Amino acid sequence: MCLNLIADALAGSTMQAAQFLMVGGFVMLAWVLARRKIRAGKRVNEDTRRANRAIKSMRDHTEPSVPLSGAPVETQRWQTAMFDLQRELKAELDTRIIVVQTLLNQVDEKINKLDSMQAGLHENAVPDSSIRSRIQELMQRGLNAREIAMKMGMPVNDVELTIAKL
Repeated sequence: MCLNLIADALAGSTMQAAQFLMVGGFVMLAWVLARRKIRAGKRVNEDTRRANRAIKSMRDHTEPSVPLSGAPVETQRWQTAMFDLQRELKAELDTRIIVVQTLLNQVDEKINKLDSMQAGLHENAVPDSSIRSRIQELMQRGLNAREIAMKMGMPVNDVELTIAKL
């Protein structure tokens, strides 16, 4: 019986030891997870602080009024030459644009003048109805514009214009 008591005591103590080990494992797991979370939070906070510092330095940084003012002398000479070339090309382009606009205005005036002259010619060149009917009659007989012009004693262009309007 004594052996049974000792065996029961040992079985109870192993059970209790297993429970202690399990509780200890949970405590260690909780401690590891908490420590990981704290470290991650510190890393995030550090990254946030670093980003905020970078943003602040960008906001505080002011560019010099002249680009490349801290560049080597040769680069600054090239930059000056480019600015001069830019000004010259812009002036030349502006001049050419003005010339083209002036020429376009002159062309528009000429077109308007031509239109008004053409309108005056059409009013004078419209043959009366007897000439139109005679041209139509000759056309129906199978004569072409040149033959009709020779028979009527009219310019070929006027005959063609009349035929086009029929």
